[in-house]
Amino acid sequence: MKKLYIFSYGLYPAQVTLETLAAMRGCGAVYTHCLDKATSAQFGRLAPGLRLTSGLSREETARAAVAALDSHDTVGFLTYGNPLFLNQTAAEVMKAAAARKAEVTVLGAVSSFDALVNLFDLNKYSHPGLRVVDTANSMGRHRFTPEMDTLFFVPDSLNLPRNAVHRKTFLARAAAAYPAAAPVFLADCASISGRKPAVIKGKISGLSALLKKLNERHTIYIPAVK
Repeated sequence: MKKLYIFSYGLYPAQVTLETLAAMRGCGAVYTHCLDKATSAQFGRLAPGLRLTSGLSREETARAAVAALDSHDTVGFLTYGNPLFLNQTAAEVMKAAAARKAEVTVLGAVSSFDALVNLFDLNKYSHPGLRVVDTANSMGRHRFTPEMDTLFFVPDSLNLPRNAVHRKTFLARAAAAYPAAAPVFLADCASISGRKPAVIKGKISGLSALLKKLNERHTIYIPAVK
């Protein structure tokens, strides 16, 4: 039976697990959507058959990876973070592999969520719990729970021109839910782009200015308020 691995280097190559290394070395070809020529050089010895799909759509990437099963019994798809944590490309690869009736094995890895738990010392969070929000998927339906510690992933989607109205709604609802002085953090975790995390601290009253500083790696963290 044909087999497809979905695995990850974590947030940067030093976080690759022994389990992933073993699976990678057993693949006839490894496809990746998240590396360029410069960063892929770090995997030259680990995955000699590495093929880059940058520039392809999610669907095209999935088709390319699964098509390799015509030539190889085992193919790998290398991604970042934990493979199934807010990763639409990995989901497309799984769907394409299922249509091909290939056996799919997903290997866990360090994600930005794990890094944020350490960065903000979330070993113990607010009594009602820790809330995780996919900002892009919640567009137009954003709500705030100030009694809970909250992580907003993919917040840079608020800055897309097509989401201008939703951005205004997000800001208005945040201002209505939290005191003006409530703290807000923009976190850029250590990654293949930079090994040191960067945190920008602000307040709800300055949230509009903070959103202008967002990049695609940022997560917004708003601690619970009493």
